Amino acid sequence: MVMGLAGLPGKEWMIRDVKGRKHCYDSEREALEELSEYGEGATVWTREVYRMLFVTRSVDGWQQVPAPRD
Repeated sequence: MVMGLAGLPGKEWMIRDVKGRKHCYDSEREALEELSEYGEGATVWTREVYRMLFVTRSVDGWQQVPAPRD
């Protein structure tokens, strides 16, 4: 598979805890499963990225994901 000039598109997932620390995850499912481990006030964020060689670029920046309803 050959990457185009725009790079390889994908998504990144992160949990931001109440102390402002960021924890990265490979998928939405994984991030949402781990959310309760970081306590009340922790939030899930995602962004669209394009990876080119050793550089990752985001067009729109991080967007907060609505909390799941139990």
